[in-house]
Amino acid sequence: MNTYSKIADGLASWLNFEKRTKRESLFSEYYLAQPLGQLLQAHFGTSVQAEVEHPVLSATHLSPGRKPSIDFVVSNANGGFELAIETKWVSSSTTLMRDIIRDVVRLDLLTPQFAQKALRVVAGKKRDFTELFANRYFEPHPQHLSSNYLLPLGNHTTASVRFVPIPKFRQELFEKVLEIYKDQTISCSIPMTRSGPFPRNPNSDQYEVYIWRIRKYEPVAKFKPSEIYFKT
Repeated sequence: MNTYSKIADGLASWLNFEKRTKRESLFSEYYLAQPLGQLLQAHFGTSVQAEVEHPVLSATHLSPGRKPSIDFVVSNANGGFELAIETKWVSSSTTLMRDIIRDVVRLDLLTPQFAQKALRVVAGKKRDFTELFANRYFEPHPQHLSSNYLLPLGNHTTASVRFVPIPKFRQELFEKVLEIYKDQTISCSIPMTRSGPFPRNPNSDQYEVYIWRIRKYEPVAKFKPSEIYFKT
């Protein structure tokens, strides 16, 4: 196992331990913070920080209230981030799919200028993941055999979240994703690599963890959603 796989496997083991101690009612995205922070510190030491301001989104956040932040970062000696991490709990929220891809964009905005690497850590019960993966926006295009899942899944360990050209069967979802990024300059396509699930082959009542890592290549074509998705 590489470092990220060990962290995901440790988090999954912790969730299933907590399940055995009857703490399932506490499970949430917030509840993941402590074990994930401990696992990160075990591998990266004191360079791990939580709830760090997002350097791109904070700069344009003019309204009152808390500025956008990153769940976890691993700082490097140059004052930047070696690693940025966003977490998500697979819940019954009607905005779950939107929020997962929004966080992919949040991470992509950081790489490679502010963060060398970026991870999307998603945890939840296997049966809830199964429901998520069956969502029509997550599944491949039903009439295009070469189409991929929204994020790499199954036999595919790599895939890309492609915003441009606009994929018509995902346009409604992407409009919801990109609404808050209208005036940001973002990648037309975000390449991703999957690790997991951890543990392997759980039953439907067990908890599992996936990691999707952003693969960054330069140069990357960019666009503004206001000019493509929200033209007046």
